[in-house]
Amino acid sequence: MAVLQSTFGEDIAYGFPGMEADGELSNIITRTLESATCGFGKAVYRGTDDRGASTTPAASTLLGFTIANPGLPVTASRAADQFIQGDNLRIKNRGKIWVTAGEAVTDGAQVYVTSGGAIVDTSTSNTIADGWFFDDTAANGALVRIVRR
Repeated sequence: MAVLQSTFGEDIAYGFPGMEADGELSNIITRTLESATCGFGKAVYRGTDDRGASTTPAASTLLGFTIANPGLPVTASRAADQFIQGDNLRIKNRGKIWVTAGEAVTDGAQVYVTSGGAIVDTSTSNTIADGWFFDDTAANGALVRIVRR
């Protein structure tokens, strides 16, 4: 039998994009993805269809951030850790969730989303994620918690 993994890290990962960070009061809604693909822990916005969701940033239409679904299969049309068009998304619109920082961010800073979907704390040319704030200080590309209370 082939060995799949022969070395292990010393530390257990403390989170991953789209993972609910804790049991803090939260609200989760479900919408159908209209965009081609969407990763875990990404911002989604009101779509054009009833109960639809899009990854295209638009002011005042943020639904929340996608919660990971590790049960999704990997296929020719679906990469690992991806939703595809037509999938039902679980979206956290209140509470705390792990995401990937799109730049160096600071604890307590307002969350913004770039046109490419990166989660940042710079307001210039980016769309505000109303009510969402960074709950940690993190480097570009690092895991960070964001929260809306």
